[in-house]
Amino acid sequence: MPKADEVAAAWDRIVGWLQRHAPASAEALGPGASDAEVARLNESLGFGIPDVLEVWLRMNNGSTAKDSEKPIPGGGTARLPHRDSIIFPDGMRFLGCKEIAGRHAEYLHIARDIGDGDYWKTPWIPVMETSDGPYGILLDTQDSSGSPSLLSFSEGDYPSSCLPSLGAYLQPLADLLESDGAPSVTEGRICWPD
Repeated sequence: MPKADEVAAAWDRIVGWLQRHAPASAEALGPGASDAEVARLNESLGFGIPDVLEVWLRMNNGSTAKDSEKPIPGGGTARLPHRDSIIFPDGMRFLGCKEIAGRHAEYLHIARDIGDGDYWKTPWIPVMETSDGPYGILLDTQDSSGSPSLLSFSEGDYPSSCLPSLGAYLQPLADLLESDGAPSVTEGRICWPD
């Protein structure tokens, strides 16, 4: 099965479980990304996103549909994540096209400011992140010969190898949700153990 099909099948199972068991979390999922949103993301990154990410974003453009924004004095806006947007273990949410582009640009800017090209590399695409700091999962698109691997990242540490593919993250998660070991649900929201 092609890697993009694995991602689509696993994500479909996850969304189905959320709709049946954690509807507040399911409502945080955005509609699928449009052609224009994917094009803007590709333009912002400076390269085309891999098919595994495109298929995922076209199914749901992040879990940030309930998030809000507030103006920052002096200009700009701050994103305020909604608690329902946390759908993954470790307090992580699924970033949509807009959030991916913004975080990618921010991390590259930090790398330039500190003069450390190993802090963040252009081919790294953040796809999951916590609401309270720079902790999450990224797709490493440096090797274009196959499906991008996943790296975990956290404040103060360089990204490190996590899993060989996005499907290797989503498939076991779908299995877990459909098993007796599924996380609890409170007020329609998925609640992962700490």
